[in-house]
Amino acid sequence: MANSSDQAIALPTDLVQLPAAFSEAFNAGNLEVLKMLFDPHAMRVLSPGKFQAGEELWESGEEVTAHRLPISLKVRHAYTVGDTALMIIDYVHEGTGPDGKHVRVEGTAADIARRGADGVWRCLISNPSGTSRA
Repeated sequence: MANSSDQAIALPTDLVQLPAAFSEAFNAGNLEVLKMLFDPHAMRVLSPGKFQAGEELWESGEEVTAHRLPISLKVRHAYTVGDTALMIIDYVHEGTGPDGKHVRVEGTAADIARRGADGVWRCLISNPSGTSRA
């Protein structure tokens, strides 16, 4: 796979590689690789009780990656049972907003990942506000 700067982004066969592959693809604006890092049945929690899945998950993908603030991720905890894992990940989006002002958004996500038959870990449930109170 090549991203917009023609650098290969490796699909993660080790769980702790998944966040790094995600941030690399996200920061490169590579929607094709981002899709490969998600399970075909994946869902993204937008807020408690509201989520996107299937094609709806990707409909706004190009717009989101085009107007993205760079992301950095740090795995706080990773728990694995067989081919399923829970990851608690601290994230920071930081950069210049559309108005030219500095923007910093941070939080802690609770994500579920699943290892496929091909040995690649993919996100099954992306819950960016996973540790926030409703």
